[in-house]
Amino acid sequence: MRTFFSVIARSSPGGIMGTKGWGRKGLTWGWPGLRIVGGVIAVGRVGGLVLAVALSIPGAAQVVINEVAWGGTEASPYGEWIELYNASDEPVDVSGWALVWEGVTIPLGEESGGTFVLRSHVIEPHGFFLLERGRDDTVVGRQADIIYRGALSDRGETLRLLNPWGEVVSTANLGCEGGWWAGEAGASMERVSPAAPDDRFSWRTGIPGGFLDAAGAVIRGSPGEPNACWLSSPRILMSLPPGPLTGVISWAWQAQDPDTPAEDLVVSLNVSYDQGVTLQPVVEGLPASGSFDWDTSGWPPGEVLLVARAEDPDGFWGVAVLAAELGG
Repeated sequence: MRTFFSVIARSSPGGIMGTKGWGRKGLTWGWPGLRIVGGVIAVGRVGGLVLAVALSIPGAAQVVINEVAWGGTEASPYGEWIELYNASDEPVDVSGWALVWEGVTIPLGEESGGTFVLRSHVIEPHGFFLLERGRDDTVVGRQADIIYRGALSDRGETLRLLNPWGEVVSTANLGCEGGWWAGEAGASMERVSPAAPDDRFSWRTGIPGGFLDAAGAVIRGSPGEPNACWLSSPRILMSLPPGPLTGVISWAWQAQDPDTPAEDLVVSLNVSYDQGVTLQPVVEGLPASGSFDWDTSGWPPGEVLLVARAEDPDGFWGVAVLAAELGG
């Protein structure tokens, strides 16, 4: 079973969409053309197929932008907050780093620019770093590491986390045209895994968690805690033949869930001709593992994304994605 790019999340009113923007600079590793971004995401072309693979390499993980409450809280649309996560086994001193978006620069190690209260500049191993806009009662019961000035537009922003050399360590909402990949008024945009790239598949809308906002309402998100989908979503792998896909081909998959029996998972196989903006079902209602003989002759030829999606009864889902060529 070959492993392709796999992410996890939970269903929201917008549903699962697509993916874009995989290619980013990284360390060459493994197969020719396969590159690692931050030690955890590889992108490349192998045997005529473009692959994106979730990897785990000790010591190579990075700090990521993990959650963005661009829509504020139920208490106030101005109650915005942002969370960083250190996925490594070592503490990270973010002195000299900055979080930036259009018109806003938030230094992470000094009180200047958009930063007017700084309480910490070190993110502990596998720890969280919380930034709250304007005041420290946005998230009740969790002290902010930084209080900052600067609004996130409801029309969308691209956030970039920069190291002291100005290199981009992580992004959020990169490539999203006209809005945000996920989230809404009063609910955060959560990265589905620290290893996930910044694309349409990799974010989901927050659900009620363990913290309250300034008015005592439950925050829809997980500031300072693991995102719910990290712990509850199915993981799925898939495998297809190499090269252009023609005639009848065998599409195999295998899904598992950390807290759901395999017999309760439902899998669908899908095709997208527009980089994931829309998905066309090939077959639905499949079991957690198996293979399907797909007759590709009835599908228009061209470059496509093939998406295997597993969902559990609670609405949490995981996908595996492969870029391929249909030969007709």
